[in-house]
Amino acid sequence: MRTYADTSFLVKLLSGEAGGAEVVAEYRRRLRPRLFYLPLHALEIENAIRHRAFHERRIRPGDERTQINRERDAVLARLSQYVKRGFFEETGLDMDSACDGARRLSRTYTDRFGARAIDLLHVACALLLGSELFLTSDKRQADLAGAEGLQVALVPAAD
Repeated sequence: MRTYADTSFLVKLLSGEAGGAEVVAEYRRRLRPRLFYLPLHALEIENAIRHRAFHERRIRPGDERTQINRERDAVLARLSQYVKRGFFEETGLDMDSACDGARRLSRTYTDRFGARAIDLLHVACALLLGSELFLTSDKRQADLAGAEGLQVALVPAAD
């Protein structure tokens, strides 16, 4: 099954942050499908990992900085391994077409779902790639993808 995972899902899959165990369980339940991996994912995921480390270094004691950096580097290494082993399928698409699709989705759904531009862009990319399944931890994206006919697995963080 052609499967697209948004950044919220992928970061949790890689990092073990809140909701990570649920995301891993869902990924395994789906028999570990190959996930599309766009340059958009690379940018968002790598930045999210570095951004979290930046904020952690600002709020945690100075003697924990080395551990924060180790954790960041471990997650980035895990990302590299997922790509290298083919769990994430590096692919590209025409970003002008993706933006056009996102604008169409905006006209149709933003007033109803409150979708952000990045939500629209991820769903537009999934549609352009012919995805059948959309994995997410974001309710807005789940609603949007479902409205477009994609099978959706919404995996929110456990309380």
